[in-house]
Amino acid sequence: MKKIVCLIENLGAGGAERQISYLAVLLRQQGYDVEVWYYIKREFHLSYLLENGVSVRFIQGAESLKNRFRAIKQLIASNKPDTVISYSASTSIIACALKLLGNNFNLIVSERSTTQNLSLRDRIRFIAYRWADYIVPNSFSQASYIEAHFKNLSKKIRVITNFIDTKTFVPKAKGNTQLKTTNIICVGRLVPAKNIPVFIDAINKIVADGYDIVVDWFGQQTNNKEYAALCFSKVKQYNLDNIFIFHEACENIASQYQAADIFCLPSIYEGFPNVLCEAMSCGLPVVCSDVSDVKNIMENNINGYLFNPNDVNDMTATIKRILQISKEERKKMSLHSRKLAEEHFSTDFFIAKYKEII
Repeated sequence: MKKIVCLIENLGAGGAERQISYLAVLLRQQGYDVEVWYYIKREFHLSYLLENGVSVRFIQGAESLKNRFRAIKQLIASNKPDTVISYSASTSIIACALKLLGNNFNLIVSERSTTQNLSLRDRIRFIAYRWADYIVPNSFSQASYIEAHFKNLSKKIRVITNFIDTKTFVPKAKGNTQLKTTNIICVGRLVPAKNIPVFIDAINKIVADGYDIVVDWFGQQTNNKEYAALCFSKVKQYNLDNIFIFHEACENIASQYQAADIFCLPSIYEGFPNVLCEAMSCGLPVVCSDVSDVKNIMENNINGYLFNPNDVNDMTATIKRILQISKEERKKMSLHSRKLAEEHFSTDFFIAKYKEII
C-alpha cells in the first residue's frame, strides 16, 4: 500500500485547505495510506478529516520559520512516504529542497491561483519546481502562464480542476419566492483580490435604484486588518449595515448556498474558484467577473452573466440584469448550473487524475 503525505500550512477555511481535505479522504477511500501534515493551528477542516478516518499530524516545532525546514525534513526521513502532495507555496519550496537533498519520494506540487506578477518568491518557487515530479495547476490559465514563462517545466504540468462533492452541494427546493427579498451570496476571504470595495459600490447603486436585496458575505478576515476595515467602513458609509452583511466562515456552507437566490463572484482575479463550483452544484444562477477560468466553468447568458470587475458600472448593470429576469428564466439558469456541476466536477474525474500521477 502506497504511503501518501498531503502537506499544507494549515487546515483553515480556504479553498486549498478544502481541496486537500477532500483529496485525502478520497485517496483513503481508494485504499491508500494517507496522512495530512500541517504546522499552523488553523483547523477548520480537522473534524472533517478525522470523521472520515484520515490520519492528521500537527508538525511540532514547524510553527517557527527558523525551525520549519528541519522539522519537516526529520518527519519525512522517519516516515519515508512514497508520494508527497504539497498544496501551499512554502511547503512546495521545502519539499523541492528535500528532493534536491536526495530524498526519494514522488513529489506533486499544486498551483492554486493565477500568477499576476512574478514576485521574487514566485521566481524562487518556480525555480524550485525543477525538482518536482509533477506540477498540478487547478486552472488552465495558470498552466498557460507557467508554460509561457518557464518552458522547462512544461512536461511536468498536469491540470486537475477542483472536485466538488455534488452529493453534499445539492439544490434545495425553495418556497414561494414572489415578493421575496433577493438573497445574494458571496464566499471568500477578505483580501484585495476579492474586489470587495468596488462590489460594495455596485450594491449601493443597486439599492439606490430601489432593488430589494440582501448580500451575505461569508469568509475569514485573514491577517489583512486594514483591508477588512476598509470593507466594513464602506458598508457603514453607505448605510448598508442591514443589507450587506459580513459573516465568519461557515462550516456548513452548503446550507447557505441553498438558502440564497443568486451567487456573485466579484474578484479581480481567481484560479479555479471552488466557491463558484459549489454554488453551481447547489443550483444557483451566477453573476461573475470575467477573469481566469471563470468563463470555462460557467456558461455566459445560459446559467448566469459575466462582468468586468474593474468597471463598477458594468458590474452594477450586470447584477441588475440577473435581478430583472423572470422566475422561469432563473429556474432554467438554476437547472443548467446543476447540470454543469454534475458533468464537470465529479469525484471520478478528480481522483482518477491524481491516481495516474501517484
